Amino acid sequence: MKRFVCALLSLGLLATACSSSDDASTAGTAVAPPVTSAAPTTTGAPIPATDPPAPTTVAAPATTTATTAASATTAAPASEPEVAAEPDDESVDPLSAAVLGWMDETGAPGVVLAVSSRGAEPVAFAWGVSDIATGAPMTPDHHVRIGSVTKSVTAAVILQLVAEGLVDLDVPVARYLGDDWAPGYEHAAAVTVRDLLGHTSGFVEFAVDPRFYQLAVSRLDVPITPEEILKFTAAYGPVAELGTERHYNTTGYVAAGLLIEAVTGNTAADEIRTRVFDRLGLSHTYLTPSEFPPEPTANGYVGGTFASVLGSILGLTGDNRISLQGAIYVDIGTMPQELARSVGWTGGGIEARIGDVALLIRGLFAGDVLDASQIALMTTGHPDPADNNGLGINTDDVMGLTVYSHGGGVPGFRTIATYVPALDLGIAITANLLGIDGDNDVDELLVALAPILATMG
Repeated sequence: MKRFVCALLSLGLLATACSSSDDASTAGTAVAPPVTSAAPTTTGAPIPATDPPAPTTVAAPATTTATTAASATTAAPASEPEVAAEPDDESVDPLSAAVLGWMDETGAPGVVLAVSSRGAEPVAFAWGVSDIATGAPMTPDHHVRIGSVTKSVTAAVILQLVAEGLVDLDVPVARYLGDDWAPGYEHAAAVTVRDLLGHTSGFVEFAVDPRFYQLAVSRLDVPITPEEILKFTAAYGPVAELGTERHYNTTGYVAAGLLIEAVTGNTAADEIRTRVFDRLGLSHTYLTPSEFPPEPTANGYVGGTFASVLGSILGLTGDNRISLQGAIYVDIGTMPQELARSVGWTGGGIEARIGDVALLIRGLFAGDVLDASQIALMTTGHPDPADNNGLGINTDDVMGLTVYSHGGGVPGFRTIATYVPALDLGIAITANLLGIDGDNDVDELLVALAPILATMG
């Protein structure tokens, strides 16, 4: 953690320098050359929302010539895109060299990064490709899927409703949603709003459960409703002790979305847009499936063990596979999107440009969305006072420096969003790959980049 804090301090130096430059009020964008090139496929979306820890992947070998490999259970594509030769070290700036090195180790096809200091227009960067088959470069203008970072937004709206007297954190959810809100769940009458936000409701995390994927395989082209999510997880039964044992789950935040609608009379998407997106001036942020970006997101990929499991459960064929530098991925863009873009909702459905994500995580804590008392509740209001995960946010306090963060993962994308109050600094990174080794995840990329970014101011 000390290393992470030092990295954030370094990023603070960069962001401060960039935000004071002459062109800081315009989009500060640096786009590295694409690392692959080839011919067409479709872009698309993931299936359910997950959060750290993510399944591991096998990194793509550090080669410049791609080879086609065969899957143990599924035929690989007949061919794969050619990969452009990497430039000599002397021709690559240190920032790009570090990112491309990380991409080579993890197999991530593309990466976007944004940093915003004191609410200034984010400085945004992009590397690699948004689509392996076409070789289309990743850019900061691409929308990406930020998964469970959405939970921080939903928690903030619930806390606004608490301040308005419309919601009580320690009242059973059934008071707002009715006795049958989680049909058959043995703790349904006792689960509180605080349990939903603090992950102490005892619900299973459906997004990493094989039985949910078995359900999904028969209806990938059919949207799923929040009520169906609750029915599935309620039937599963509790997997943790109610009220005290933290078991991360998306179900609680799907229920929180229904609660927002019940007490306001408006859709959760409308409330979130009015209360958060519009207040922060986020014009490139959307909560699916109520609203979608005007153009497709960057294409996403799943690799490693998770790709094998996903392929096995869903019965995917070679048409759903693509290989790059010797590694085989599930190409999310080749799959139906209807279930994929409805399952996360208020627990993981936001799609946005990376610059908006940096502004979003900052805006939640910089006084634009929550006041000091609400922030205190969000960061310390977990049923277990010793739990640093708070209500929809992770809080770390190291060497006197407080750091708020939340990770996000959906099949196809991996994100980290972080805010440092002392520096008034928001940071967001997304890679278009799920299945990155936890020891080399996107937060570790942030650590590696920070010292380099600090020298660029």
